[in-house]
Amino acid sequence: MGESLKVVEVPRSHNYVAVFLTFACNLRCSYCINNFETQAIRRKTISGADWVRGLNRLVSRPDLPVTLQGGEPSLHPDLVAIINHLRPDLNIDILTNLQFDVESFIGQVDPRRLRRDAPYASIRVSYHPQTMDLEETVRKTLRMQSAGFSIGIWAVTHPSNEKAILEAQRRCQGMGIDFRLKEFLGEHDGKLHGTYRYEGACDKKFVKDVLCRTTEL
Repeated sequence: MGESLKVVEVPRSHNYVAVFLTFACNLRCSYCINNFETQAIRRKTISGADWVRGLNRLVSRPDLPVTLQGGEPSLHPDLVAIINHLRPDLNIDILTNLQFDVESFIGQVDPRRLRRDAPYASIRVSYHPQTMDLEETVRKTLRMQSAGFSIGIWAVTHPSNEKAILEAQRRCQGMGIDFRLKEFLGEHDGKLHGTYRYEGACDKKFVKDVLCRTTEL
């Protein structure tokens, strides 16, 4: 297909561009949000060449990167090729569980390609104590840091793992790793957790028409 595709200008009102390279994952967290989207998980994988062709249509701002995620984006066979063939002016962030070969990644990707002026890391490791080894996660994160990558660890404070997550944060911060927390939003053991903009929105007790406008692509 040789025809040129129209440029897509990301609106100024948008604050996030999510790229779900694959819904496959090498972990099986009991609370994974993708468990609620079984139809999406079964969709076929788009080739790296088609991802590059589509994403290179985007015209975005320096502070609005494309965020490669999933599932686990490193399970896409063309992840490195996608990173290396996106337009240089299109900034890239990655959300990952870091269960890939970091030495191979370091050898193929220039750390400057995944670094921008932002208050948080360009590579954000999602830590899940239920299915991940903390020591391995720390070792890989420090290795990528030493290779010049902008990387940090994030964790959702799920009630079943909150104690382990807070201890992991304490240890990581003591080693110079940026470890941040995200509030768990949802129901656990019959109790709704989290802070919500609209009271009762997730109680499943009423239905109401509302006007919404997304700020995410």
